[in-house]
Amino acid sequence: MPFRFGLVGAGGAAALHVPAMRRIPGVEVAAIADVDEQRAAALAARYSIPNIYGSTADLLAKTSVDALAVLSPHHLHLPAVRLAAERGVHVLVEKALAPTVADAEAMIELCRTHQVVLGGILQYRFTPGARQLRRIVRDGSLGRIFFASVSAKFRRSADYYSTAPWRGRKAEAGGGALTTQAIHTLDLLIHAMGMPRRVFGRAATVAHAIEVEDVAAGFLDYGSDCLAVVQTTTAAVPEQPPQLEIHGARGTAATFDNQGQVLFWASTLEQPGSLPDRWRTHAAAYQGQESGSYIQAVLEPHAENIADFVAAVRDGRAPQVDGVEASKVLRVIGALYASSASGTWVDL
Repeated sequence: MPFRFGLVGAGGAAALHVPAMRRIPGVEVAAIADVDEQRAAALAARYSIPNIYGSTADLLAKTSVDALAVLSPHHLHLPAVRLAAERGVHVLVEKALAPTVADAEAMIELCRTHQVVLGGILQYRFTPGARQLRRIVRDGSLGRIFFASVSAKFRRSADYYSTAPWRGRKAEAGGGALTTQAIHTLDLLIHAMGMPRRVFGRAATVAHAIEVEDVAAGFLDYGSDCLAVVQTTTAAVPEQPPQLEIHGARGTAATFDNQGQVLFWASTLEQPGSLPDRWRTHAAAYQGQESGSYIQAVLEPHAENIADFVAAVRDGRAPQVDGVEASKVLRVIGALYASSASGTWVDL
């Protein structure tokens, strides 16, 4: 029997998820719902999706699906998860899992209560570069880790916010540059090094007419003489591809986001290597890796993330990115916001 997805949201995320889902054997998209039914109809026509609805409730009432993929704005995630869980339908949620930690916790509890699987989309974890980073940190090749840095400097125009106003509203998006842009690179740090003990941050809005931050910086205290820093903005001119660097007593490892492809580089005492000119060559020299096709860079990690969720449902196990894992980066981001508001360190 095919595994049937229903999709909520027909925007940019759906245009990525549908072709990724079509790469997975035995998976089909049975229905799509969007408040803008014309947009849903256009996507359905493009990918031959048979059922189109104007609401999540209608989709769940009228089409039998194994799981709901929630691809709507952040503030609409919890209501969709609630409707699905109450019907015994599994749920896969695009990042950010929720606009707040409280919403994420409510989603986790709802799915636990109704015994359905909750999965998140953090597709960068499924890239070869991220796997190499996690392995080299955890196998001790870098020695004692003492410092790490996350840099995510993007450029978002006024149109980015005006065409989708929810992105700039605190109650709907949950946050700005940290929540929507830096989240993937910050999550790779957490995936490799674990959760920090406490954080200190500052967030501000300096370049756009929005409620959420367009610049933020923070310290992540890992204890035992280990510190990490994060810096992000949506007002960089020009923008710079996100990067993560982890430094140990015996070497350094780094990832570089080359238009969605997470490239990996490392240099240790045992295997030294010169740091490539990342800005000019766009990281083509990272371990001999060339910038891949769109399919390699974007669709394959998404497909792996989704395929793992499908396998988890079928096997009766938790997915690699379950609700708890997907909420870890939200907890760090939420603590950075709390620190910015209070001017103090915030424990995790």
